[in-house]
Amino acid sequence: MTRSPLKETTTPLQTDFAALHVLKCVHDARSIRGAAEALDKNQSTISYTIDRLRQTFDDPLFVRLGRGIVPTPRCTAIVKGAEELLARFETLLAVEEFDPSVSGDRITLSCNFYERSIFLPRLMSQIRKDAPNIRLIVIQANSEGHRQLENGECDVVIAPLTAEASGIYSSELLRERYACFVAPGSRFTREPLTLTAFEKSKHILVRHAPHWRPYYRETLDRLGVSLDIALEVPSFGIVDHIVENCDLIFTASAGFERIFSPRLTMIPAPFDCDFPIRMSWAARTHKSPSHVWLRSLISQIASDLRKEGGN
Repeated sequence: MTRSPLKETTTPLQTDFAALHVLKCVHDARSIRGAAEALDKNQSTISYTIDRLRQTFDDPLFVRLGRGIVPTPRCTAIVKGAEELLARFETLLAVEEFDPSVSGDRITLSCNFYERSIFLPRLMSQIRKDAPNIRLIVIQANSEGHRQLENGECDVVIAPLTAEASGIYSSELLRERYACFVAPGSRFTREPLTLTAFEKSKHILVRHAPHWRPYYRETLDRLGVSLDIALEVPSFGIVDHIVENCDLIFTASAGFERIFSPRLTMIPAPFDCDFPIRMSWAARTHKSPSHVWLRSLISQIASDLRKEGGN
């Protein structure tokens, strides 16, 4: 006794849009051959698809009448529903139109004091002009930007991040160099700040988190230079008010001159070190029109800042 070949079974969830499109074509053409010609496929491929749909819907779908085939009432109902599904699917495939002037999106931006100071005024000015209904929420990044992106706590990070993570996109906005900031009456406004004098001076350090270290500390380690920290604070907020009235040196991005001038005087750092400020975002918003718009706005602001800074 020979066994008949096992009959392939299908489940409803295995039905795809391509199969429904084949069903619609056969229904419209009232012919397997006509559908095959319209779709530029073999008749056997069309027949196989219809057989699978017969199993899925437990209905013959088409019955022979004379030399042709006619759909069953169940087939006609399925095709009508399939047309609606296919139309909705094509709508989903279409590129979403984005009009900033009417968008009411809510976007969360993560950054630190420096990035807020140089980007946020310009960013909000443009948003208020072009997209007055967008709500921008700003949170503190510290050194947690990538974790915030991965956890969905924010949509965009602007910070000097270097670590790469799966599912995160990143682009460099600015390349910053370190400088030193001193009180206008400091002796270093009249004489060079050498590396030896730098090491012997008292410093103010901003530490965002317990284990965070600014990039320039690695350069100083290689040079064998240690800092004599007189004051450690958690943010940049009042650094300029402190330094202008004492002999402390504050080492930070040269871009802080935009923020601290004329309260503090910027002088060249006695070492060479730079670092990137990057914009990072997660894959989940990579193609979102409103997020693409916001990121392009941030990139344009960065371009303007580079031109103004001569970079």
